[in-house]
Amino acid sequence: MPIKPPYSASVSPRPRADGTTAFDVRYREEGKSRRVSFDTSRAAEKWANILRAIGPKDALAMLNIATLDTSPTVDDYAAKYINGKSGVEGKTLDHYRTYMRLHVSPTLGQLPIDAVTADAVAAWINAQTVAGAAAKSIKNRHGFLSAMFQSAVDDDLITKNPCARSRLPESEQLEMVFLSPDEFTNLLAYIPVKYQPFVLLLATTGLRWGEASALRAGDFDLDRRTVRVSRAWKYSSEKGTYIGPPKTRRSRRTVSMPEDLCSLLEPLIAEDHEYVFTNAQGNPLRQQQFWEWVWSPARRLANGLPAFDKSRAKREQPWQPRTNGVWDARKPASKPLGKFPRIHDLRHSHASWLLAEGYGIDVVSRRLGHESVKTTLDVYGHISEERLNAAGDGIGIILAGAMPQLVK
Repeated sequence: MPIKPPYSASVSPRPRADGTTAFDVRYREEGKSRRVSFDTSRAAEKWANILRAIGPKDALAMLNIATLDTSPTVDDYAAKYINGKSGVEGKTLDHYRTYMRLHVSPTLGQLPIDAVTADAVAAWINAQTVAGAAAKSIKNRHGFLSAMFQSAVDDDLITKNPCARSRLPESEQLEMVFLSPDEFTNLLAYIPVKYQPFVLLLATTGLRWGEASALRAGDFDLDRRTVRVSRAWKYSSEKGTYIGPPKTRRSRRTVSMPEDLCSLLEPLIAEDHEYVFTNAQGNPLRQQQFWEWVWSPARRLANGLPAFDKSRAKREQPWQPRTNGVWDARKPASKPLGKFPRIHDLRHSHASWLLAEGYGIDVVSRRLGHESVKTTLDVYGHISEERLNAAGDGIGIILAGAMPQLVK
C-alpha cells in the first residue's frame, strides 16, 4: 500500500499590487494556518514538497533550497541509480522500481537529494509502520534507499548518508519450520514417487528451489557424489521466467551428496533431458504448480487431512483437481505430523541437521551458498548457540581426568 506524505501543504497563485503573481504555500503549524510566498510556481512546489516530507519546522530551515538548490531530486537520482546498476537481476530491478513508485516517491521523491535528512528518513520509516507494512518489507526498502544514498555520497552529491543511523522496527521473521529426520521421512512418504528424488535433493543438499529445478545432467558428478550449482531460475516483468546466475557469488558452488541419493538420480540423469527434474509433461518444474499439486496435498495428508481442500470449489464448477489420480488411493495419516513446512523449510531443516551433528557454521554456510558466515549466523545462530552452550559440558568431559577432585 502506498504511503501518504506525513504533512500537508497547498500551493496557490496570488495577484500582487504591482501586477505580478506570487505563489503561496499554505500549511498549518501548531494549529495555525501559515503562509510562505515565492516568486515562481516551481520554487513554491519544490518547497511544498520538502514541507510535506519533513514538516514545517525543518522545511523553514531549508527555504534557500527551494530557490537556489540545483541538485537532482530523489526521483531523478533513483532513476539514474537503478538504470545504471550492473550485475543485478531483472527481478531485483523490478523490486527497486516498485519501492520507488509506491513507497519512496509519494513522500521523498520530489525532495532535492541533499535536502533529505535523517529525520526525514525516520518519518518515512514511521509512516510505513503506521500504514501496517511488515518490518521485513521496511528493512528491504530501507536497504535499497541506503544503498542509493551511499551512491550519492560516492558521487559527491551529498556529504553523508541520511539512512546510516536509521532505527528500523524489529522484524517478526516468518517462523521457520524445522523437521526432524523422522518427520521428514514421514512427509516424504506422501510425496509421489516421481518427485521424491527432487525433494530428497532439496533436503540433503540445502539447494534453493531455483537452483535445484534448473539442474542439468552435466551438473552432476555421480562418481564424486557432487552437484555443481552454476545457474538458477529467475523472473522479471520484462523477461518473464528465465535462466540466470545464482543468487550471489558464493551461490556458485559444488555440493556433496549422499550415496543413496546418487543411486536415485542415476536413471534420471541417464534420460539426458534438458532438465533432470520435470513435471508430468516433461517441462521444467514451476514452484507454484509444484506447491499446489504436489507439496500442499502431501503436507495435508501427512497432517491427517484430505489431500485437497474441496471448499475451494465453486458451485458452478465442481472440484476437479488435475492430478491424474495420483492422490485417489492415499489416505490421511492416522498420526498427524503437526507441522506445515514450506518447501523452503527443507533448506532450513538441512542446516539444522548438520549443526545438530556438530558440523561448523562455516561448513553449513558454504553448502547453503550464503555470501558470508554472518548471514548463516543471523538465520541459524540460535541453533549454533545451543551447541556452544553444550561445549562447556563437553570440555568438562574431555578434561575430566585433569579436574581436581575436591574432598570435603
